[in-house]
Amino acid sequence: MDKTVSGYLIRTFSGLFFSIFSPIIAIGSLILFIRIAKLTEVTHMSVEEMFLMYSYFIPTMLFYTLPITFFAALTLTMVRLSNDFENIVLFSFGIAPKTFLRYFAPLTLAATALLLLLSLALIPITKQLIKSFVNYKSIHAVLNIEASQFGQKFGDWLVFLADKDKKKNILINLVLLNSANPKEEQFLTAKYGKFFNENGIRGLKLYYGQAYRISDEQIDQINYKAMKIYHTQSVTPFSYRNLKEYWQAAGHDRKRRKDLIIYIAVSLFPIVSLFFAFAYGILHPRYDKNFSYPAILAVTTLYYGVISSIAKTTPAGSALFVIAVTAAGVWLFYKRIEQRF
Repeated sequence: MDKTVSGYLIRTFSGLFFSIFSPIIAIGSLILFIRIAKLTEVTHMSVEEMFLMYSYFIPTMLFYTLPITFFAALTLTMVRLSNDFENIVLFSFGIAPKTFLRYFAPLTLAATALLLLLSLALIPITKQLIKSFVNYKSIHAVLNIEASQFGQKFGDWLVFLADKDKKKNILINLVLLNSANPKEEQFLTAKYGKFFNENGIRGLKLYYGQAYRISDEQIDQINYKAMKIYHTQSVTPFSYRNLKEYWQAAGHDRKRRKDLIIYIAVSLFPIVSLFFAFAYGILHPRYDKNFSYPAILAVTTLYYGVISSIAKTTPAGSALFVIAVTAAGVWLFYKRIEQRF
């Protein structure tokens, strides 16, 4: 009997869970692809690289959607069973409401374990991979100026070129414009140029051209055989940290400590919200009003909002808040369900 009831409840829950989870992931993926596509405005990115970037964001997307979806699906599963009078039938067979907790306890613990894996392991790794990828693309974008009618940024300079020898990586017939100083403009021409790297400092070496400095009062002009322009906008080197080093920084880094507290608190949300799901999902359809949707919204908003607000300032207060919300759910379950059914 227990296995039959447990299997039926899990199947009902699974259907509702995926019906909520699938559109959320689809919408999130669409928004994410739009954000990734905007990066192609400033740097070249292939389709394979776009999907690679998308894969890096998957753990974060799953982490923030799974807890809410789990809570909503569990609450609505109980509401559906109540509206179909199936809960009443189960109770008449001697299955107490607290038995439902036992049926869903393994699934709840599994969801919490998955969230802890995502937040404490996969998200730190993928965050660093994203930074590494962006760092690489920032450098690559500077060294990948193409022939175009539009100027491309190199530090404070706009670079225009007529052609490019891709095999030798030589830029042909260049024009550079610098208007960063409002009082004067600098204007360079060169027959050809090429990139260089001196001890990690990137630059562009120009050959056989003219340099002009134009102000309101005069125009200065020189001819040159060779000239070096250094890239003034530095790209911070990326340094990968293993998980131990990454989370050890929470001891002195307030932002990292806040992330750790929020990750743990959100990972515990399936356990925290379990009693609320039954307290507002189990009802007598003839006598009770359905407050499931306001309850889902209120509990989720309160929990996420308060944790986000106090995690940075009071770590101990965050732990007490999680315990208090869990206790409130247990009390509501006892008052609304356990004493009545």
